[in-house]
Amino acid sequence: MELSNPMREQVFATPGALLEGFDALELNARLAVETPDIYRTQRVVLTGSGDSWFAAKAAELAFWIDAQVAAEVRSPLEAGRYQSQHFPRRELETTLLVALSNSGAAARVAEAATLWRGAGAKVLAVTKNEAGRLAGIADRTLLLPVPELPNAPGVGPYLFAVLGLELLAIRFGEVKLAITMDEAQALRAELKSLLARLEGVVADLDAPALEVAAAISGGQLVEFVGGGPNFAVAEYGAAKLLEASGRHALARDLEEWTHLNYFDNAPTRIATVLVVPANSPTQGRAVELIAYMHKLGRSLVVVGGGEAAELVQRLGHAVLAVPAIAERWSPLFTSIAPALLAAHLSALDGAEYGRGGKAPWDDSRTAATVQQSAIWEPGK
Repeated sequence: MELSNPMREQVFATPGALLEGFDALELNARLAVETPDIYRTQRVVLTGSGDSWFAAKAAELAFWIDAQVAAEVRSPLEAGRYQSQHFPRRELETTLLVALSNSGAAARVAEAATLWRGAGAKVLAVTKNEAGRLAGIADRTLLLPVPELPNAPGVGPYLFAVLGLELLAIRFGEVKLAITMDEAQALRAELKSLLARLEGVVADLDAPALEVAAAISGGQLVEFVGGGPNFAVAEYGAAKLLEASGRHALARDLEEWTHLNYFDNAPTRIATVLVVPANSPTQGRAVELIAYMHKLGRSLVVVGGGEAAELVQRLGHAVLAVPAIAERWSPLFTSIAPALLAAHLSALDGAEYGRGGKAPWDDSRTAATVQQSAIWEPGK
């Protein structure tokens, strides 16, 4: 079976690009926010759309652990038109808005950045485009050294954003004295060592992901389920499947699955991908849900390891095994599995990425659907 396709090629190219760009990205993260501004920051609000939202959610836990600062993720619509307008002003003035856009041109993110600056907050742009719209609005920029990669739904740019935020969290912890300089350096070295292992993770997942893609290709729906930082990976997986193959896919928080997806009236036509790292506190709940999912007749796949993986294997389902690492950094590894799954399903379907930008999807060809939206102004 022919394996090659541009999205798969991008997945394979990403570990080397991340490793090569690590030192530059680490320096950029170290210099992104001036020391007095880190001291005054009591809260970090992360915002972005699409892959940038997933990257923000994937890195939120790293801010809690390494920076020991209150952090939350908001959509740009909510952050801009609601939070910036109605949060207590004293909170806004001690909050750093971290606004992510790989292209630097997303209209809603630029709008949120403008509104937060107008409300008295500091804004950090996280983007690969130093001269872009978002960087022009923000106080400071964390530049992502994303190289040219095979043209396909984003894998590399998303992981560059995740890594950049994780390095920024370490910098915050270091400056705020939540961790020592030696501890910060050890964390940076550990992150870099993980990137050196990522190429092996990709190689090990590729063939199993193709087998899973072939097994579930006849289904009606693919749902991705996860918790904590790996809910972001679930969202990322559903998005990549939609972009790459156009298949109906959705993501659900692990706990919310029992409230909602459990009741679908065609469970045997659904493939459920659970993203559960081996050392996650979500393991026990995942094991409970797997029993319900199996009884309903769903096709199950666990991305990760531990008890959940052992159970689905005993029940005759699939496992895409991912090495156990610190959970706050686990999206660097677990995101590879849904990316490869989307790449292979797209190739099996013979699908064009983004429907080829052909009618009736031609409005997306120049990114006008997300970049040319009117900017909202309060009171107008």
